[in-house]
Amino acid sequence: MYTTLRAALGAGALLLAASTANAQQMVTRPLPEGGPPNGAPAAGGEIRGRLVEATSGAPIGAGSVTVRRASDSSFVGGALPAPDGSFRVNGLRPGIYTVRFRAIGFAPLVRGDVSITASQIAVDLGDMKATSIPVQLEEQTVTAERPDVTVAPDRNSYSVKNMASASGGTAVDALRNVPSVEVDGSNNITLRGNANVVVQINGRATPLSGEQLGNFLAQIPSSSIKNIEVATNPSAKNDPEGTAGIINIVLNQEAEQGLSGGVSAGTGSTGLANVSGNVGRQKGPFTFYTSYNFFRDQREFEGSSSRENLIPGLPAFTNGTSEGHGHPRSQNATLRSEYKLSPRDAFTFDGTLSAGHFQRESGVYYANLDDQRSVTGLFNQFSSVEQHNLSQDYALAFRRTGSPKTTTFSSELRYTRNKWDIDNRLSSAILRADSSTGTTVPPAEFDNTLMRMPSWVWQTDYTKPFGTGTKIEAGLKGTSRSTANDFTAAYRDAATGTYDPAADRASAFTYKEQIGAAYSVLSQRVKKVDGQLGLRLEQASTRLAVPTTGQRYDNDYASAFPSAILSYNATEMRQVKASYSRRITRPDPFQLTPIGFREDARNAMRGNPALRPEYTDAFELGLQETRKWGSIQLTPYLRKTAHAVRFIRTVDTAGVSVGTFANVASTTAAGGDLNVTYRIGGLNVFGGGGAFRYTSDAGALSTKAFIWNARANASYKLSPTLDLQMFANYRAPAKTEGGSQKAFVFSNVALRRKLWGDKGSLTLRVQDPFNLTQFGFETRNGQVIETSERRFGMRGVFLSFSRNFGQQLKLRPRPQEPDAGAQGPGVGGP
Repeated sequence: MYTTLRAALGAGALLLAASTANAQQMVTRPLPEGGPPNGAPAAGGEIRGRLVEATSGAPIGAGSVTVRRASDSSFVGGALPAPDGSFRVNGLRPGIYTVRFRAIGFAPLVRGDVSITASQIAVDLGDMKATSIPVQLEEQTVTAERPDVTVAPDRNSYSVKNMASASGGTAVDALRNVPSVEVDGSNNITLRGNANVVVQINGRATPLSGEQLGNFLAQIPSSSIKNIEVATNPSAKNDPEGTAGIINIVLNQEAEQGLSGGVSAGTGSTGLANVSGNVGRQKGPFTFYTSYNFFRDQREFEGSSSRENLIPGLPAFTNGTSEGHGHPRSQNATLRSEYKLSPRDAFTFDGTLSAGHFQRESGVYYANLDDQRSVTGLFNQFSSVEQHNLSQDYALAFRRTGSPKTTTFSSELRYTRNKWDIDNRLSSAILRADSSTGTTVPPAEFDNTLMRMPSWVWQTDYTKPFGTGTKIEAGLKGTSRSTANDFTAAYRDAATGTYDPAADRASAFTYKEQIGAAYSVLSQRVKKVDGQLGLRLEQASTRLAVPTTGQRYDNDYASAFPSAILSYNATEMRQVKASYSRRITRPDPFQLTPIGFREDARNAMRGNPALRPEYTDAFELGLQETRKWGSIQLTPYLRKTAHAVRFIRTVDTAGVSVGTFANVASTTAAGGDLNVTYRIGGLNVFGGGGAFRYTSDAGALSTKAFIWNARANASYKLSPTLDLQMFANYRAPAKTEGGSQKAFVFSNVALRRKLWGDKGSLTLRVQDPFNLTQFGFETRNGQVIETSERRFGMRGVFLSFSRNFGQQLKLRPRPQEPDAGAQGPGVGGP
């Protein structure tokens, strides 16, 4: 294993865990004779108290106290604690209130049923004892009125619990509900229109990409997800992979006091069926959590294409229609365990085992036409894909946690292994021969691809606070990952019916990548201003070998990734921030290998071993304003990318479309995101969108485009236990390098009934009710003008059920830094 020195001077964001701390019983005192204290008007009520640390009794002079009306949770007042921990909120009318205290490094403290009456208008809560908790950073978190959205300096978090429009679905359905994230019908993920995004599971990057990543996420039930975090401008503390940013899927991995757990099940008109269960137990120093889920589905798809060939010697036009169906099936099991050596020290062991099986049958029906649009040739192509995958992930760690005033330390060793076995059967039929189709039907073909992707990661993180406003974080990281790919092809003998190996088609390659990294972060707080500076240094070494040809391609390079965040908390409800970071997208082995790969007889691709990494410098501003009715978040940004990799298609003299990759572009994206939450009575609306100006300097493929999207998510409480939710997302058509993409629409409607309080639910969901979801693009590259559209059979009706039991008791947080994930097969978008 190659040791990495991991470097970052960065800003992470604290996501406050929602838990209820034990507090001293409330003491109410009558109003002193002579009228209200401090000259308060006789009609005004008052709530006061003192905040102290639960263990030491030391006063807490940080954080904020908010008072909300118990009937509708509307904000009515707030205060900042004094240095001695005391606080006072006055000007309150008679009624029942909820008092909440939040501060970095402490569990949220909630005191409900605080009553102010005409005769008892002053309430003294006495000493309120807050429990300290370990945290990543000391940044202030602003939580919107709607608890489903949490905003922090370097990332936003979206709770999946109340996404009725994702209930009974998968991680893909949950991602479609997240602002700035888009998932197309092939489950390809983009963030702000950029496919170079790192997807993490529990703070660790998935070892997959492209189609394999989409298929994997489509096998994770949404009921097993706690929240989804989006970091569009991560600090240097995080691995710099993914120029678009990081999407972190946080699973429900919480054990609870005693024995607890839950079950969920779902079915749908598409053939979907999923069942999952989990159980957790905490007893003495030992805590464990385990879960299992089974998933299957069936999706029909269809499409059409129209190509005008501009190369002499080819048919003037080639039209095609396609249809097919896919059958994903998977099983996943997880284990998380912890053994406490002391209140601060613990060993943890985590394990994940996932097995999947995916089948896809498809047919494409082509017609060649001459200049007069008369048919000259007819031919069909068929493909049958079957793939098996096995994924293993194990991590052993030691962690020393503590309050924000104590030194913390962690060290983790992780091993991941992924194996993919893919069979692809190709066949064709000529119904009318012409010069392009030929007169001889190619023999049926059987291809097999075997991929093995093991990786080792070791990392150590250290945090040292100095006083109350200064903190230094540092860490080292070593990553060693590899990919071995073996490909064989065989052709069917018409006489015997057997498949004979084609030795000239066999190929193999091995790819090894070692990365050493070191980071350092300095955080400083001065009153209402938080500042962070970070620097990450990395040394990477890659080796690509093609044994069948004797070729070898080596590359060694060093990179520096600075970052900075400056935030100003004008009030407890208003925050302004500015940030900068530098990130990288490294080419994966399938983009590098020069070995040709045929998707079918008309489409082929090959890699480019000369590819270089692409780097992005990102600048962001941010304004978060929280009001009684909700919140507004505005984020202008500028992103400049050098050596951007693009997928380039050409057409050879036989009419075969050949694709490869090249560093052809320098791009700039300047725009902004606007997200608004609004709450009134039982109505909750979460909507917004984004727009940016995209320019690409890519030679003949250069383009300028204005790209925008909008989305809305509205829920309404029909009763205390019944709510209705509607979701819609629209991406406008836009130009791309060498062509354009068509508009994309996705929507669904869900009705959910809560059962057993908040412990269970029954949800009915209608996906794509208007049958509008499709994907299309147009290519104009000087050789062809091609238009293509595809529908993915996403329309359906789904029913899901869930039931939980037990009281939450969280395991100690794990670091949320991403792993610069091992690369898997797949093609990134533009």
